[in-house]
Amino acid sequence: MSNEYPFASMRDSFDLSAYFVVGPQDCKDRPLTEVIDQALHGGATFIQLRAKGADASELTEMARDIAQIIEDNEKSDSVAFVIDDRADVVWQARRKGIKVDGVHIGQSDMEPREARALLGDEAIVGLSAETESLVRLINELPDGCIDYIGAGPLHVSSTKPEASVGGNDGSGKTLDAAQINTICSASEFPVVVGGGVTAADMAMLAGTKAAGWFAVSAIAGADDPEARHPRDGLRLEGRARRQAPRIRPAHRDPHPPPPTRRPRRKAAPPPEPRPPKRSSPTPRTPRTRRARQAAARRHRRPWVQAARQGAHPQDQVCAVLLRVRLLRP
Repeated sequence: MSNEYPFASMRDSFDLSAYFVVGPQDCKDRPLTEVIDQALHGGATFIQLRAKGADASELTEMARDIAQIIEDNEKSDSVAFVIDDRADVVWQARRKGIKVDGVHIGQSDMEPREARALLGDEAIVGLSAETESLVRLINELPDGCIDYIGAGPLHVSSTKPEASVGGNDGSGKTLDAAQINTICSASEFPVVVGGGVTAADMAMLAGTKAAGWFAVSAIAGADDPEARHPRDGLRLEGRARRQAPRIRPAHRDPHPPPPTRRPRRKAAPPPEPRPPKRSSPTPRTPRTRRARQAAARRHRRPWVQAARQGAHPQDQVCAVLLRVRLLRP
């Protein structure tokens, strides 16, 4: 990813415990930003923008507004924000300096490898999986390709009535606690569960291995999204915040080599003590008159010699007078 994106990566610190999926179609003619603002006040920890009918330009502007709402709530470093399906819009928004942390893709969307290649190592990539067999296939992806798995639906929902466990046939088959635990145990990534989640599901979800839940209509369609969010029971109460690993852990050697110790550095010899500074210079002994005369002769001898070698007689006379003056007691 280019250095034009000015925000720190959230791949190592996102929180799936209260995942909110929302789009303009879910808000009952209310402003999208107003619903998200209320959900953030209610405790949303992760925002996904899903607007199937919007084009790239419209999605980019929505993303700009959502990122601004998150910033206004002072949660830019704690609430991750992704866009559903459209890795191209995520790339464009990040190039424009909009804080979009990543993308969530389904089984029929862009391949996870291509999404990672497009967005770079700093973006979050989530992937949907409904069954244990799909999860095991996802585990075979290269290290660092995705960051979390979205499993569902828990119930047949009005936002995705065609979705069902085992296929999109609309039969209404949904996940139960045993299936959720099976998926979570098979996954090497954090799993967030959702689809038709209501407050009545909290006790069951709290007893599973899921890292969190996601909801759409239960929050966006409520008269007061803030009240219908975590404070009204839509949260896995008592569960610790789980942070997603950046990459899957590598296979560990059962017989690792013993650790090598670095040789200790020899201590540097202490510096030699400096001689103490004198508080005052050594007093000079006064010179006698004879010593001063001798010093004057040494300093002026070259000038006298030059005068003696002069071409004019007056130069020699000046030299004789100077010699007499220097020898005077």
